[in-house]
Amino acid sequence: MLELYHAEPIANSVKVLICLFEKNLDFQSHYVNLLRFEQHAPKYLAINPDGFVPTLVHDGTVITESSVINEYLDDAFPEPSLKPKEPVERARMRIWTKWIDDYFGPNASRIGWQFLLHPLAKKLGAQAMAEKVVHVPMADRREKWQTIADTGFSEAQLAEARGYVADGVRRLESILQRSSWTAGDHYSLSDIASYCVVPGLPRLAPDLVNEIKTPGIMRWLAAMNARPAVQRALAMPNKVPETLRALGL
Repeated sequence: MLELYHAEPIANSVKVLICLFEKNLDFQSHYVNLLRFEQHAPKYLAINPDGFVPTLVHDGTVITESSVINEYLDDAFPEPSLKPKEPVERARMRIWTKWIDDYFGPNASRIGWQFLLHPLAKKLGAQAMAEKVVHVPMADRREKWQTIADTGFSEAQLAEARGYVADGVRRLESILQRSSWTAGDHYSLSDIASYCVVPGLPRLAPDLVNEIKTPGIMRWLAAMNARPAVQRALAMPNKVPETLRALGL
């Protein structure tokens, strides 16, 4: 039995949802409301002590980290394969996925935290946020929450994040000028990984991602959006709007 603990079909949660749907796997969905801090509740921490989503549970075995989960799913359920057959393309898949995990994703996330979670923290107030932050298990994530609950990221930190995002856009466009997909001529896990960052960029950074400057990315994004597995993933619950309304934001 497969169970997935996940948030909205964005960021790291959408990576695993797409992978599950590409393989047409049945799974039990457990929605975790991040804006209500359910990822830090004792019940969830008993499953994933780091307090992150997504988390996969396969026949009682817990697998964490979205890129690792997708590699695991591709190993455990090899058809259809989401890894290229050629070793060089597999290497490219892992190199690009690592760059997303280490740089592209975290820096896009920093910008998102500033503009979504900083107003949320201010709305909840210092005392309420202090009570929430104390339950965050990971020290670096706890520090991040404390920053958001206080002044937010500095302009220098945001400028650094924007620089990494711009670099990621340049790298991805260069890749997609050479090939149809991020690892080569075959759709793979690195395309799924890219989808956790790229879809929002034409709206959030239209100066960076548009039909003129990044035709490769726009072509790739259209191809991704047309995939049935991506459409099924995007149809999963998204409670962010109603949660924000309930919080008065």
